[in-house]
Amino acid sequence: MKLADLFDCLLLDLDGVVYIGGSPTPGAGETIKRLRDEGKTVVFVTNDPKRTAAGYSEKLRELGVETAPEDVITSGMTLAYHIKSTHGDVNGLKAYVVGSRSLKEEIGLTGLVVVDGDEAKHADFVIVGGHPDFHYEEMKIATLAIRNGAHFFATNRDPFYPSTEGLIPATGAILACIEVASGKTAVTVGKPESIMFEVALAEHLHRDRKRLAMIGDRLDTDITGGKKAGIVTILTLTGSTKKEDIAASDVKPDYVINDLRDLYADVPGS
Repeated sequence: MKLADLFDCLLLDLDGVVYIGGSPTPGAGETIKRLRDEGKTVVFVTNDPKRTAAGYSEKLRELGVETAPEDVITSGMTLAYHIKSTHGDVNGLKAYVVGSRSLKEEIGLTGLVVVDGDEAKHADFVIVGGHPDFHYEEMKIATLAIRNGAHFFATNRDPFYPSTEGLIPATGAILACIEVASGKTAVTVGKPESIMFEVALAEHLHRDRKRLAMIGDRLDTDITGGKKAGIVTILTLTGSTKKEDIAASDVKPDYVINDLRDLYADVPGS
């Protein structure tokens, strides 16, 4: 029996699992196509807030992975969902967003008005997501708004993500600056928090949880989050985690694969 035979629905992280930078991981496109050809559901779940679901589906298509926006769950859209579900009608309230244009678009869909400059120092919400143009002025405005009473949210706490250069700073590194400066701790929604899995599994709650799997490259987000959600976890070694990291961690995945092609390797012990 092959590992893939155990599952009907698979949640796949993106960075470090399906691609690194602008290049797919070994066999990613072919394996995902095979899974779908066999009738399995593949949903992409990413903590990276720099693109919208449509943006990620476009990137995946460029890498040879045919994907619709409905197949992608981002931390940005999860945060927008969480704000609406916990704060109700936010139309007209102001939000200062430290993040990409795509994250600002996602937040704007909630009815929040995205503001900047002096107006942002008195925003009702501060929302943080990683982006490469982060600078001191953003940290200052966010800190002032939080100290003035703004609700404080972030997409995730990932300290780094894999790139062709190595592991580089992600949202968690930016968030740490603002938390230290403001003296406040943000509410986060990305993996390993349950809210992202609730959104991702919303259409699949009728399924047998034993037939669901989370595939990721990080123990602290993907694997921990999958275990909290009560689903099988599969760690791939194409991204942030090495075999020695697993041995040193209290968090143990149910299965370890070298890359996605190993989903069609024999199940250990079968």
